[in-house]
Amino acid sequence: MTRPSDHTIAQMQPFMKRHWYRLGSPYIMGKEPAVTTAKIRGDLFAFIGAAEKDHFQFCHSGKEALFQVFHTFYVDHLIEHGKNHLLVDQENEVSGRFEKMGLTIKVLPKNERGQITKEALEKMISPKTGLVSLSWADGETGVIQPVWELGELCREKGILFHVDASHILGKLYFKFQEMPIDFLSFEGTLIHGPRGSGGLFARRGIGFESGETEMNLPAFVGLGIAIEELSDSFDHLCMETVRLRDKFEEGIKLAIPEVHLLYQEVERLPNTSVIEFPGIKGELLAFHLEERGVYVSFNRKNGCTLSFSLSRLTTEEEIDQAIGMVVDAAQKCRTFSRGLV
Repeated sequence: MTRPSDHTIAQMQPFMKRHWYRLGSPYIMGKEPAVTTAKIRGDLFAFIGAAEKDHFQFCHSGKEALFQVFHTFYVDHLIEHGKNHLLVDQENEVSGRFEKMGLTIKVLPKNERGQITKEALEKMISPKTGLVSLSWADGETGVIQPVWELGELCREKGILFHVDASHILGKLYFKFQEMPIDFLSFEGTLIHGPRGSGGLFARRGIGFESGETEMNLPAFVGLGIAIEELSDSFDHLCMETVRLRDKFEEGIKLAIPEVHLLYQEVERLPNTSVIEFPGIKGELLAFHLEERGVYVSFNRKNGCTLSFSLSRLTTEEEIDQAIGMVVDAAQKCRTFSRGLV
């Protein structure tokens, strides 16, 4: 989850105080925000690279967007084609709900690099497969999936393809209209947008009809500002943030040579670093780092493997401080962990 900027919050406030009525109300005040929403919608289409006739639906979360994808498939495609087999990259609450409604859902395997290969996907496809749903990138490992190859295979097989682009927006250039993707969704809180925001694009011609989601005008405005800021910081994230991430990894490796820097051999997000600290308890190291103001994710199944994430606001001074804090905490935890053996 990412924090909305002060500018985003400031731009949302007028729509909380003045424009509190329902969007599209018949009186004049209800028509005032129309210009704002039209501009935001245009900015979203331009940023995503969607075609004019593609569909867009505002959602209150990425979870709601995923539900809309599954619901569209269930209502508009399953009945017509009889394909009730779905392939996903991980189990989740939404897929679990639809399993109870008669869908067969299987999880796609990943290789040692954390990627779903075209060959692995092809082996999992059956004559009943109607939808493949996955995240373009893993927010914890930073690994980016070969979406173009997977999408082309789905298109060849006549299978709908959904991609959650939350983690790659503003970090990887693409145009939705040029990609072999049928549904593209995102979660607002993962792109510095406000809580209660997200979106879903659907390629024209696939029989998608927008649901009855009530527009949260302040959240939609906040989402628009977040997209604008992502666009402005694109070059910074792809160049300066990469430099800072590499400096962070090199600093840790120099001080603690036995650490393992993971996923460096695959395409990954520019702001994510995954480091394995052999001989250290993961929970213990994460606890000591949190006390120092460094917040991480850790893999409970894989020893002490921590995931660090930078933002566009991260400075070189903060990286220098973080290196010192991580090294100090790791050395103390190693001494403590040895004492338990």
